[in-house]
Amino acid sequence: MGEQKRTSRGIDPSKMKIYTDSYEKENRLRLKWFRRNEERLVAYTEKPNTKTVPQELLHEVASKRKISYQEAERHPRIHIDDAPPPLVDPNSMYSTMKPVDPQIAKLIYTGTQKDGRINYLHERVKIIPEDKYYFAEVTSWRYGWNMWNSANVATPVRYGRCQVIKASFYRRNGVARDPDWYQEPATLSPCICDRS
Repeated sequence: MGEQKRTSRGIDPSKMKIYTDSYEKENRLRLKWFRRNEERLVAYTEKPNTKTVPQELLHEVASKRKISYQEAERHPRIHIDDAPPPLVDPNSMYSTMKPVDPQIAKLIYTGTQKDGRINYLHERVKIIPEDKYYFAEVTSWRYGWNMWNSANVATPVRYGRCQVIKASFYRRNGVARDPDWYQEPATLSPCICDRS
């Protein structure tokens, strides 16, 4: 078996001449084609554009649009004086935390420096995050954020566990029957409901 000469990278020097000749030949053919068709290319670029829209059609489209804009349904503008108050406190643009209650803030300055800080933090931890922050600041708060708006009133348990899910999800009497207004979906198509 004969050994082939290998190079570390690039094209083998023995084949380099073949590639160079093929590139030069391609460039010569391109230049020859361009010189043969140069007059035709120049005439094509100087030819006026034939794809123009007739003026009658332009006027017709413009008049239809004008009529559609004039007949559009109009709604009264809300004046600034009549506008409802903003739902978000303007301070929320600069701070993620809602203002602290002044009574709780005074606890910092009562007693020694350490006692005031501890009393403040003990009172502050009793407030749920929805009442302390404008929005969920960390992703772990998304679970249960504003849950108390729709949940049953649970008995407060300080150091134990309470069964919120069991009380709100599971039924003591078992599964209830379907309501009277419920009907089976149509069998021909899932998009069509049969209302009888």
